[in-house]
Amino acid sequence: MRINEMADPTASRLLGVAQFLLGRAENTNGKKQINTGTFVNIAQSLGIEVTPQTLADLSNQPPLNGVIEPIQPGADTITFSNGQPDVAMPVDQAQNIVATAAKSAAKKDRGV
Repeated sequence: MRINEMADPTASRLLGVAQFLLGRAENTNGKKQINTGTFVNIAQSLGIEVTPQTLADLSNQPPLNGVIEPIQPGADTITFSNGQPDVAMPVDQAQNIVATAAKSAAKKDRGV
């Protein structure tokens, strides 16, 4: 476990989601951006407690600031940057974070 994961597990889990989505965009030659609401919904469906405002705040801090451009409050779009996070995360680790979060979310009774 890295120090940034212990200090802010939400930021490191969001980093995993962001790197996973960036990798998918690169693999499919897609746009390197996503709707803010969609990103938040994906994160929440994986059991990550985040709001658009929290995401905007975290986008200006490591490790997210190396993967996504700073988000202005109320912005509709998140743009993935070409930079690398301060602490590099291998693609397989990002996939493992997303998979683990998905399994955890699937076990929770969301009353849906």
